[in-house]
Amino acid sequence: MTTRSLKILALADLHDRTEMLEPLRSVDADLIAFCGDLHDGSSLETAWPTANALAGLGRPVLIVPGNMDHKDVAIKLWREAGFIMLHRSTFEHENCGFLGMGGMVARNPRRLGDGTRYYHQDEEVYQTLAKVFPKISNKKFKIIITHQPPRGARDTLYNGERSGSVSLRRFVEEFQPDLLLCGHIHEDRGEACIGGTKIVNVGELRRGYASIIKLDDEIAVEWLEP
Repeated sequence: MTTRSLKILALADLHDRTEMLEPLRSVDADLIAFCGDLHDGSSLETAWPTANALAGLGRPVLIVPGNMDHKDVAIKLWREAGFIMLHRSTFEHENCGFLGMGGMVARNPRRLGDGTRYYHQDEEVYQTLAKVFPKISNKKFKIIITHQPPRGARDTLYNGERSGSVSLRRFVEEFQPDLLLCGHIHEDRGEACIGGTKIVNVGELRRGYASIIKLDDEIAVEWLEP
């Protein structure tokens, strides 16, 4: 039996620039995957218009938190907005299984001790994803949504340094999901591959960049630009 194609509007790094969502109303997509930093360290009051605008696009929203989405805002506000929070959890849609891990790796002990932010040690990424991945392993398309890229794949900073997660790369190499969507590194938008896994840094929505992922017999990426 042939299943219909699925279109994902893949977004990241809006940083509360609510007006950048308006051009996306006309985009043909079945659901939205948001790869973190919807907000910009905002309070509940200042973050609410952005969450409301994203919900107003009228598609289901799968979302992971970024390092600028505070826990006291994201947990409450995103639930009220009707978003599907994928941090350390899964979601299934037709023949697709989604698994998410938000936040970013922090090496500074003071950052790791900040209970308001989604910071974690690098090895936590592998441990979390490896533990939960079997829940979606029977799906045709296995899709990982993260904020930070894996090391060596669309993670290059302006100064040339690599800044991705080492243990996320280890997870991808070992489990070979079909697709990984990420953001965080604004300057390295684009595609890469780790083995059979397609890596897509979806781009900085604050500047008008995004992507559409079409899942059919293959995975195709269409880039949206301002």
